[in-house]
Amino acid sequence: MSERETPVLPAELRRLLHERPNLHWSTKDGLTSWGIQPSFLEWLAEMVRPGSLTLETGTGLSTIAFAIIGTRHVAISPAPDEHARIEQYCRDSHISTEHLRFIAAPSHACLPTLDLQGSQLDFALIDGAHAFPQPVIDYFYVNGYLKVGGLLAIDDLQITSVGLVHRFLMTEPAYELVEINECKTGIYRKLRATSYPRDFASQTMNRRNPDFSFLPPHLRIRQAAKRLPGFWALYRLLKG
Repeated sequence: MSERETPVLPAELRRLLHERPNLHWSTKDGLTSWGIQPSFLEWLAEMVRPGSLTLETGTGLSTIAFAIIGTRHVAISPAPDEHARIEQYCRDSHISTEHLRFIAAPSHACLPTLDLQGSQLDFALIDGAHAFPQPVIDYFYVNGYLKVGGLLAIDDLQITSVGLVHRFLMTEPAYELVEINECKTGIYRKLRATSYPRDFASQTMNRRNPDFSFLPPHLRIRQAAKRLPGFWALYRLLKG
């Protein structure tokens, strides 16, 4: 966690952090835990309020933590067996799932038509499929549902396809970085609605335009030379 006093955690959350139940299925290891780090779950307990509207792509220990906190939570992942294990753990631990809503589908399939009944999200966690372009797709839709002043967390920034979203947000004036938890989970606050009236030219990340870094070196040099003052006059002189 960042430099804050350690919060007094609910007993159910302390138990969850101690037990770290195996909720995920791996073809290599069988039942296992890919759960997010304890410090992030402690941060959730401190910063997210009961009754808040929350959402995550991917499910696991964080889903149980949202249930413990008492948020109105939407958990999206195409893993109904995993959802069942989460519900069973909650029953065994006397944790209410009254306000927990599972959607057993890939996030890219359900986010475009997700019905929040006119409400906006207070908090969202992107921690679903990590292969490109899935994290970008999750961000695109979640951003539209997240209210101004709401918080966004993105896990596993060390994976390049996920870190792309972080690098974009660091150039996006509509968001500010709150902290990076345990060198892997970015937490951001939405300051205002995103708006791009001039399309790509409205985005800070595109200020380096044209950007020919995708070209091999000899073609990059040629493109740079074309932008030098007097290039075309010299070109016409040599050609003529």
